[in-house]
Amino acid sequence: MSRLTIYVIKEISSSFLFALILLTGIVWLGQGLRHLDLLTTDNVDISSYFSYVILLLPKILQLTIPISLFISILFNLNRLKSDSELVVFWAAGKSNNNILLKPILAFTSFVFIFMVLLSVYITPYSLNEIRHKISDIRSSGIHSGILKERKFISPIDTLTIFLQEINGNQISGLLIHDLKNPNKPSTYIAKNGELIIEKNKKFLRLYNGNIQILDKDNKKISEISFETYDLNLASYTKKDNAYIYPDELTTSTIIKKIKSNEFNNEQFAELNNRFINPFYIFALSLLPLLIFSISKTPDKNWLIPIVIVSVCGLLIKIIEITLSNFLIDNNYMYILNYCVPLMIITLILLIIYKEEYNKKRIGNVL
Repeated sequence: MSRLTIYVIKEISSSFLFALILLTGIVWLGQGLRHLDLLTTDNVDISSYFSYVILLLPKILQLTIPISLFISILFNLNRLKSDSELVVFWAAGKSNNNILLKPILAFTSFVFIFMVLLSVYITPYSLNEIRHKISDIRSSGIHSGILKERKFISPIDTLTIFLQEINGNQISGLLIHDLKNPNKPSTYIAKNGELIIEKNKKFLRLYNGNIQILDKDNKKISEISFETYDLNLASYTKKDNAYIYPDELTTSTIIKKIKSNEFNNEQFAELNNRFINPFYIFALSLLPLLIFSISKTPDKNWLIPIVIVSVCGLLIKIIEITLSNFLIDNNYMYILNYCVPLMIITLILLIIYKEEYNKKRIGNVL
């Protein structure tokens, strides 16, 4: 590998890492804030929340890596032109292939391998772990961490809790409204209470209070006083969604389903898209080189070519997303999905090599 190739790879990689960290950080922060309600509405402590948010990273990286690579290559092309480095290389007899194509393909191949690992193994595993964490959160019931003083809290749709003061598991001034039975809603009022966990069972022990039950059918309210009452919290847990989305299934699981003919269209499309989509990264990395075909002279302003190339990059992403969704309803067309990115890559390479061939021919004539 020549010094020139190493130099270009170094420049691209540094810009790529900067863009990747910046874009991923912005998206990750947005996702983290979006799921911040887990700390207040669900049974989640700080450590569980951060482990949950970290598991979102692989899915985010699948979005930000291609964009970061495209931006970094485009940025470095413009920088090499602005610093007149391209002119120096051209004057030394170096072609665009020697200067840019080889290092871009080398670096993109490395990124492609990581993208395949991310798409095929890491992301499905992380989404599967997220599902398990959500299941654990929903099945863990209510604990003192989600209770707030002087605030109405609704851990689930059928339960509303208000309390005056809380000290650990000790509670005072309780008001609980229960809509589990819509025809007979109940209201619990107690001076004191205590959250108790015994043998993996959670219940709220209420002291010195009463229960008001509204019978909507008979339009009557009955009241029951108590000194001690245990409210079982096991029934106040969110039910987990039994449906498992295809992107939450590991690749090996989907392959087993296909072999045993127990798969559906979404699972088949998901499996193929995990292998197909990483190929689009080659198209996005080679696309900035078309600037040389659009801009015929070295001193010409690159604003318009950069805009054209950026729009083409957006169109490639739209094609990728459209074909991914298209495959769900048209499994028999999966070969088309493999061919499209390869056709786009081939077309870009043909344009690049045609431009290089024309330059060499003109040079030989002169």
